[in-house]
Amino acid sequence: MQEQIDIEAPFERLLWWVDHFEGEFVRWSPYHLACQLLTGGIGVGDKVRFREIVMGLDYDVTGTIIRSERDDDRFRFDFESDRKMAVITFEGWRTGQGCRFCHTEAFGMRAPVIGPFMNFLIFKVLFRKKCDWQLIRDDMILDNRLLAGILTSGIYPERIPVEDLMDPSRKVQV
Repeated sequence: MQEQIDIEAPFERLLWWVDHFEGEFVRWSPYHLACQLLTGGIGVGDKVRFREIVMGLDYDVTGTIIRSERDDDRFRFDFESDRKMAVITFEGWRTGQGCRFCHTEAFGMRAPVIGPFMNFLIFKVLFRKKCDWQLIRDDMILDNRLLAGILTSGIYPERIPVEDLMDPSRKVQV
């Protein structure tokens, strides 16, 4: 899944956000609870931990940066979970009106023969509840919208108490 947004803010503001990602990740969304740069950076080989709770589902993922690119007009960071079942990519570009941010989340085994069978077993049988694709897509869209607000107005969303996030029956409005 991929979601992107054009933001009318200088690309340098987006780069500042990336440079301060460990603290900015938690402030980015009221659903985000933790981000730890376990080895201190976001270069290839660095270890990272993310935690967020969306509609009562607790996602606590540790993994490794497998791609890290940056120049004056673009950046890209690919994070692969320790279980090799998710790759999350954050990309940004300079545009004529500001910048563009792209957020990609890919799930499942990528092996050509056994991958589709294993993905069916994992996502349709074993972990159906955690694999709500529309919920994941809605969260990505919300993340992009919140980032645009942060970069254009400097306003961060209000925090939501963890006990409210853990209650799946409560639809939290942001």
